[in-house]
Amino acid sequence: MKQVVKKEYTYLISIITIIAFLLLWEILLNILDISRAVLIKPTEILKTAISEYDIILSELLYTAKEIIPGWIIGNSLGFFVAVTIYRRQNISTKLVNTFVLINSVPLIALSAILGGIMGTNTDQKILIVSLVLFFPMLITALSQLTTIEDDHRDLLLTYSASQKDIFKKILLPKSLPFLLNCIKVSVITAIFTAITAEFFGGYGGIGIFILSKKGLYNLPLVWASIFYIAIFGTIFYFSVEALQKKLTPWQRS
Repeated sequence: MKQVVKKEYTYLISIITIIAFLLLWEILLNILDISRAVLIKPTEILKTAISEYDIILSELLYTAKEIIPGWIIGNSLGFFVAVTIYRRQNISTKLVNTFVLINSVPLIALSAILGGIMGTNTDQKILIVSLVLFFPMLITALSQLTTIEDDHRDLLLTYSASQKDIFKKILLPKSLPFLLNCIKVSVITAIFTAITAEFFGGYGGIGIFILSKKGLYNLPLVWASIFYIAIFGTIFYFSVEALQKKLTPWQRS
């Protein structure tokens, strides 16, 4: 009961803080002489978000079709590759070093390289998101699957447990909270990656939409688009968090 009250109190504080920030933003823009080409009022952003919701949502939906498949593919492949190689220490160590090197390639360079090979269509964005998320999941999964307490291993081996049993009974439950945290954090990374990749070309999407409206100095639409991205990211993130709590009920926040 105390945890529920504490959680509701935290959410309430967060909401009050956001409202206070927006009110302060509105008041300061009414008081100070700031150019509308630099910053606009939250009320104007809200009006635009309501009046132009159909256009913004269509562009956001286009980007979501890049984000969600890339998020699923990247995390799934990272996990399955880790499960495949975690028992082969020599191979996994060498591959991790290689993957870390590849992962250090800047997103800008990755977008340019893949854009030259595949073009700037949706498949290219999905591939970029998948690649960016693949490496953190692989490294997280490998680090968890290759560490086990000797007492646990010895106990299972005493009962003639197979490697499959050790994986199912010890390694996977132990790793699950860390893997789900990685998946949860990757939501924000996927959104950022897809939108950034769109800045380098494409046939649609919220990133290209923001870039084009910024070039026309249509700040209300730019900020309204950012507002919808924030809502989408929040819903996506907390949906994954709710799934995490169901899959790991033994974990306490």
